[in-house]
Amino acid sequence: MSSFDDKNMTFNCIDFRREKLADPRRLTEAAEEHLIACPACQAFSRRVNAGERMLQQTVAIDVPDGLSERILVGSRARTRSPLKLWALAASMVLSLGLGVQYWHAAPDREHVALAVEHVMHEPEALMSTRLIEPQRVAQVLESFGAEVKVPLAAVRYVKLCPVPGGTGWHIVFDTPDGPATVLLMPQKDSRVRTLTTQYRGMGVHVEAGGQGVVAVVARDPDRARGAAGLLHQHVSWTPTAALTAHDRGIRPRS
Repeated sequence: MSSFDDKNMTFNCIDFRREKLADPRRLTEAAEEHLIACPACQAFSRRVNAGERMLQQTVAIDVPDGLSERILVGSRARTRSPLKLWALAASMVLSLGLGVQYWHAAPDREHVALAVEHVMHEPEALMSTRLIEPQRVAQVLESFGAEVKVPLAAVRYVKLCPVPGGTGWHIVFDTPDGPATVLLMPQKDSRVRTLTTQYRGMGVHVEAGGQGVVAVVARDPDRARGAAGLLHQHVSWTPTAALTAHDRGIRPRS
């Protein structure tokens, strides 16, 4: 019996659920390993994460950038004519509408931002040194709809995380060019296209795959593209999700 199985003989579903409810964002190593191998606790974790996300959305109030400056400008503009104020308001609404329309017209870019923000929010993932057994990683990938051709080795972080659209997997694995992060995000929108680009100083490769979107994040676009190619050597999503020769030849955008 492996050491992994030995630990899981003493750590059961009741232990996991008690720990998850005590602190949904922080799990011990034993709890994370149990989660990888237990579909029932994965479903429980998704429900807890969904409740946490709903609570955060309820209490969170986003303060727009530059609000204080706009308040000062507004106070100085009280003597303006109603016509000028109406024109100002109309232009702001039009600009906001155009921005929202552009944002929703580019769901792949939205996932680029989400992937990088998620990686930056969990820096401890890149510092993890323990290796996850390849068969456990294969179970996670297959649960997202992948066909595992060759088990992915050198994986040192696997965690079920709340993401827009539900709950996804956060995976860190080693490549010849350094660590890379894979985010598996559930998504029903079929408009996501294959894209390799740069965001906030990090390289990101986004493509449709499995139950939604696969995002690969690395130090720069070249490394992100290379890590995505390495992932494709181990995992098959769909025929259309594979890296095409045209995509491999595109230079990363800055």
